[in-house]
Amino acid sequence: MSPGRWLGVPAEDLGAVRRLAFGLSLTTAAEILAEGAVLSAFLARVGASGLPTALALRAVAEVVLSLGFERALAHQSPSRAMRLVSVAGAVLFVAMAAAFSSAAGVYAAFVVATAMARIKAIHFGVLTLAALPSAARSLPLVQAGGRLGGVAAGPLLALGGPGLGPMSLSGIAAGLYALSFAFMGSSSAAPPSAAPSSETERDAPTAPGLLPAIVIGAIALALGRLALVTQSGAILEAAYGEADLNRVLGVYFTGANLLAFLLQALVVGRVLGAGGLPLLNTGWSLLYLAAQAWLSLGPAAVWVALSARLVESELRNALRTPVASLLYEAIPAARRASARTLVIGVAVPVASLAGGLGLGFAKAHPTVLSCLGLAAAATLVASAWAQNRAYGRYFRAAAPGDARAPR
Repeated sequence: MSPGRWLGVPAEDLGAVRRLAFGLSLTTAAEILAEGAVLSAFLARVGASGLPTALALRAVAEVVLSLGFERALAHQSPSRAMRLVSVAGAVLFVAMAAAFSSAAGVYAAFVVATAMARIKAIHFGVLTLAALPSAARSLPLVQAGGRLGGVAAGPLLALGGPGLGPMSLSGIAAGLYALSFAFMGSSSAAPPSAAPSSETERDAPTAPGLLPAIVIGAIALALGRLALVTQSGAILEAAYGEADLNRVLGVYFTGANLLAFLLQALVVGRVLGAGGLPLLNTGWSLLYLAAQAWLSLGPAAVWVALSARLVESELRNALRTPVASLLYEAIPAARRASARTLVIGVAVPVASLAGGLGLGFAKAHPTVLSCLGLAAAATLVASAWAQNRAYGRYFRAAAPGDARAPR
């Protein structure tokens, strides 16, 4: 049996899956090394109390950079756009490596590390939908490749992080981003905005109510993340110093990303291929509600903090990220980059900015954090239901051969 058949991937997608998965693994490893270095340095040198302010500053940078990249790359093919993002990531991670010498530099590094990950998510998502004929079955395997990058980065962060330091880890991240350039495909295809595949696709409407539901869910998730990151960060700050936290996060990243890889490679693709998008979307949102409740109402223990992080980050990447990407199939290809920029590059950072300022004003009071996290999680559950309904109605209305038919 061929690997593609065993993994449930159509033969015509195998080449693109291998290439995109390897490129994603490199960028994911880079982002994990950068995140581990930045988070450890931030908590040790600034403290968890500075996270709301840092998240607000990050939001401003993300809006500016996301809109700037979307405008600059609007007339590029998806593969060429992603190659340019790889180059930009390498340059920004080099700049980040030089920023750790002061407290202000640590804030700047925190902003750069996460902003680059957001820009990559926007344009890589557009690329995968353009490059994979059978996206529902193949996309989870591509993203499983990203989890392997996380598995590989974990031991390096755990074993080498304390000795290498944040500057060296950021330099390695820059090199990995530069290497990813080779795996983002050729740039011969026309940009979707300039060459829709057909008149039918050009005129195809967006699923009614879908984009607002995606925006509301993204805003809820952004606000919930503020509460979750601040609460879990305070627990980790109280338990570990910078070097010890590097080791703990390294072990955590390895195990969490291995679990996410197994789920994406063996389970998620088959569920999505069988029409299980609503199941995964609703299931993860309920799991997220449980994580927020346990973090707010349970004991202030390290395992609780890391479990909440597992649900919000790695299991979100494994279970919800493929769903979130596939929802954009109900949006014409010519509008996907702008729609993803609106959601990922504008709505989420603006919500983070407003929430960060609000938490800063409230001095991140534990009761405020708990209420924010629980309310955001409940809103996310409702938005998942609305997304499922709009997505299902859209494709049920598509006639045979319609350009709207899901792949």
